[in-house]
Amino acid sequence: MKLKLFGLLALLFVFSSSSYALSVDKWEYESVTGDLKPTAGCKDRAKAEKKASTGYRYNKYTTELCNAKGYGWGKDKVLEPGELVCEACEGEYDGMEKYRCYMKDVTVQCRMVKRGW
Repeated sequence: MKLKLFGLLALLFVFSSSSYALSVDKWEYESVTGDLKPTAGCKDRAKAEKKASTGYRYNKYTTELCNAKGYGWGKDKVLEPGELVCEACEGEYDGMEKYRCYMKDVTVQCRMVKRGW
């Protein structure tokens, strides 16, 4: 009885993972094109352009383009940085114009470990 129970537990332990990867060296690649989110709030034009086109924010939203494809997809590299678009904000800002900027048509190469046996 104990031997059968031990054998059953060992069998369940061996086959407990439901998906297997072929190897780390085989990847599936796909390109995704999309617009990044505009900057938060209204800022001076120079600050809004810098926030939208470089740094942490740009890297975060290019990664989110790949993550939106589904589980396992990640960013490999940015193929096309896109076009910077700035729009003037409505309202009064002490006589100064304020802007919100975003990157349009950014192309990112996404990758995922190839699945299967």
